[in-house]
Amino acid sequence: MPIVEKINLKYLGTLDHPLAQMLIENARNGTSILLELTPKFFSTWNFAKAQ
Repeated sequence: MPIVEKINLKYLGTLDHPLAQMLIENARNGTSILLELTPKFFSTWNFAKAQ
């Protein structure tokens, strides 16, 4: 549950928001799930050099 609360705080700013409460409750009772993806590496493209 800590990751659900962390995401709600990040995007909604509070856990008292009705949407946050609904998401937390759905995760608790198994109606929805949350996946946390942690990439092994991060890369970007530099299109400025393509010309």
